Amino acid sequence: MVVDASVSLKWVLDDEDAVAEAVALRDSAINGRFEMVAPALWLYEVTNGLVTAVRRGRIDADLGAQALQHLQFVGVRLVDPDVADTYARAIRYGVAAYDAVYLALADALDVPLWTGDRRFYDQVHGVATNVQWIGTYREAG
Repeated sequence: MVVDASVSLKWVLDDEDAVAEAVALRDSAINGRFEMVAPALWLYEVTNGLVTAVRRGRIDADLGAQALQHLQFVGVRLVDPDVADTYARAIRYGVAAYDAVYLALADALDVPLWTGDRRFYDQVHGVATNVQWIGTYREAG
């Protein structure tokens, strides 16, 4: 499944909502239930999220550096979709290209996209049928 940076940052920033669900998704992937995939942009978005968290005093710089190292090796496979597909989804759904790249990747792989970005989810839910809110994630038993 495709995970966006907002889900992945919940693995580190535990003062957000739906942290338990994001961690359960990560742990399921680590245990081999499925593979997590993201566009290469994901790495820069999680880096920016950690930098922002440090600047806002949510975490210290050392924890941010450790978290970045952990995120690089947690098992998210980086795959980029076709740029024209990203463009088409940005236009179709009225979202930024950096959000549309996740949509394009999920569509190309025919898998769900899990997001922790409530504004993005609310904007595309119902029209992009493969987008899931991380707060609803339940590990299959």
